[in-house]
Amino acid sequence: MSTLNLHLAISKERGQGQPRHGILMLAEENATHAIFYHTTGEPMHSKPYKVAIEPKRVESHGIDKRHLIAKVLEKDRQEVKAAVRQAPPLFCQRWILNVLENLEKQGIVPEGTCSK
Repeated sequence: MSTLNLHLAISKERGQGQPRHGILMLAEENATHAIFYHTTGEPMHSKPYKVAIEPKRVESHGIDKRHLIAKVLEKDRQEVKAAVRQAPPLFCQRWILNVLENLEKQGIVPEGTCSK
């Protein structure tokens, strides 16, 4: 059965002292494009958090590092998307942990993934 790579992508620095943006990426092995799952918004500037799901290049210019989180079965692609949509939009780091906790409970990513 074919698998997809679920990565945690970390953005390049956005400014001195600014936290880096975290993104979940789901892609086939050696693919040029992936689905990016992340949150956008700045509540302090009257822009509420929203969940974004968008196809982008794996080697996106804004990405500094990628860490493989898990291999996900192709048949679980829609469950990943559902977990992304179910997690309330928050700042990216907390939101990613919430998504991964949900995927752990479903057995889509290995137990202990959130604690790494």
